Amino acid sequence: MVDPDEANEALRAASAIAAFQLADLAFATLVKNGILPKADAERLLTQAIAANRTGGPGNRAAAEMLATVLQNLSKHQPATRQ
Repeated sequence: MVDPDEANEALRAASAIAAFQLADLAFATLVKNGILPKADAERLLTQAIAANRTGGPGNRAAAEMLATVLQNLSKHQPATRQ
């Protein structure tokens, strides 16, 4: 029998991992394809990081994950238009 608390914890962890990966992929793709200017993406992430840093432990952990997304974004270059 599966412990409900253990199953709930696994679901929370899976949700956090999926959300992080989706955010990372979405920002990179939007910038790479020229849909969202890199400066705007960096500004949005910086604002989200600042807002989450003032919250509780979950928010502060989210801020750290968003900071990783911001670092990863710096590696991506927008597509050149022809």
